[in-house]
Amino acid sequence: MPIEPNGRGRLLAVTGGHRFDNDAFMAMLDDVCLQLGWEWEHAAQPAAQRFLRPEHAGEWDAIVLHDLPGLTLARGEEPKPHGPTADVRAGVLGMLAAGQGIVATHHALAGWPAWDEWAEVLGGRFCYSPGTLRGQKVPASGYRMDTYRVDVADPRHPVTDGVESFEVTDELYLCPVLADEVTPLLCTPADTSPETMIDTYREVCSGEQVAAPDQPSSPLLGWTRDHRASRVVYLLPGHTATTMGHPMYRRLLANACAFVATAC
Repeated sequence: MPIEPNGRGRLLAVTGGHRFDNDAFMAMLDDVCLQLGWEWEHAAQPAAQRFLRPEHAGEWDAIVLHDLPGLTLARGEEPKPHGPTADVRAGVLGMLAAGQGIVATHHALAGWPAWDEWAEVLGGRFCYSPGTLRGQKVPASGYRMDTYRVDVADPRHPVTDGVESFEVTDELYLCPVLADEVTPLLCTPADTSPETMIDTYREVCSGEQVAAPDQPSSPLLGWTRDHRASRVVYLLPGHTATTMGHPMYRRLLANACAFVATAC
């Protein structure tokens, strides 16, 4: 069974800013919370930002982010980053200083691209447009849909307890990861080199499917890191309904929620 959390057994799931399979997502969270013996609630961006404040830390044992805040996407147009406001930034950082555990999944890695510290919180950034990270220019990220194997990088970690290698049909990412500053949890033998990936920026702006810009690739699919007083877990898989329905993925998510429920 997943590790037992400390707390009142409540999970907040945050969505918004990106399409997802609502039925599959809700069914997954029902099962995850059944495993944990928790209850869960749902909030959508941007209204969900009222919960991402220090005064709400402790109301939730874990917050699952499956959202994409701070970015407007429309086919045929350049991605438009915006926010967060200074008040929202202060609220989120205060929440993390208070020890609120975060589990971010899939496209949440692209959230708030105009806010440098958000990449520090999550341990990486998926870039819909060329941008910067830690003061350095970075190209647009790449992706592809593929069937690939998910391997456990650290079988002794609580998040991977009871998890064995499994296969998903889901999106892979090519994007900056702070690999030297995170604890690896999941990896893949799949080829993530730029020539195998689609340039996200070109596809969004013009519909072209061309190879992603040259940049370092990483085999990591999941990791954990501490930020301020909070534990943070990121899981890259989570785009498709079949992934959300996979028992190994659900176990990972349940374990991750239980792990972050205790402040670091």
